[in-house]
Amino acid sequence: MTDLVARHLDIRGPRTTIMTACSSSATAIGYAADRIRLGHVDVALAGGAEGLTRLTYAGFGCLRATAPGDEPCRPFDAERKGLTLGEGAAVLVLEDLERARARGAPILALVAGWGITADAHHMTAPHPEGEGAARAMRMALADAGLTADAIGYVNAHGTGTPHNDAAETLAIKSVLGPRAPSVPVSSIKSMVGHTLGAAGAIEAVASVLSLLRGFLPPTVHLRTPDPAFGLDYLPGAARLAEVEAILSNSFAFGGNNTVLAFRRAPR
Repeated sequence: MTDLVARHLDIRGPRTTIMTACSSSATAIGYAADRIRLGHVDVALAGGAEGLTRLTYAGFGCLRATAPGDEPCRPFDAERKGLTLGEGAAVLVLEDLERARARGAPILALVAGWGITADAHHMTAPHPEGEGAARAMRMALADAGLTADAIGYVNAHGTGTPHNDAAETLAIKSVLGPRAPSVPVSSIKSMVGHTLGAAGAIEAVASVLSLLRGFLPPTVHLRTPDPAFGLDYLPGAARLAEVEAILSNSFAFGGNNTVLAFRRAPR
């Protein structure tokens, strides 16, 4: 597919199809940002697409990872019962900042940094304490030159499965420390479903829009936050908020963890 896009658009630079399961498109964005920072390219297209198929649906059904029947996805809810599969696509245009300024391009946000780790723990389950996820979050902060205190919102991976939501919450608490309960966290998978390989890019777009338009998306269907968690999951409705920096989490089977750090565009 990457070659087909390159031929259609006459793109002659490096092209790569990245597979890190459900963090693939987030990994692609981080990889593209690195190519720009290293001076290998001036502009990159990075993202992902996923179409829902019967094979995909059957596979997740066999894993008993999906919510039963008409039950919606309820990330971080005490009664969460699994994910809801979705389909979609998102592509970001990344460009060197000075080059974008020179040609007068609208700058929507900055890819400030990213982190990538592997749990090396289990084929499908995350590390129960979110160890690899926390390391990826810290790596993204370090790469961006940010402290945990700078983060105003976390766009969570938030699948609505018992193990993922618990592990991710522990990771967020570990990284944000005492501030964690006051930092808004939400999962747009509660609205668009889990779009697998496209999820990281779609959530990156949501993060950029949050910075650009001053609102934080909600976690819909969240009725009773898990009492063991204790974070602000934005239940039910979006919230107006001007934040300067965001972490967007993407975690995947095999413990493939990718975290993107975004900053508000310079004014």
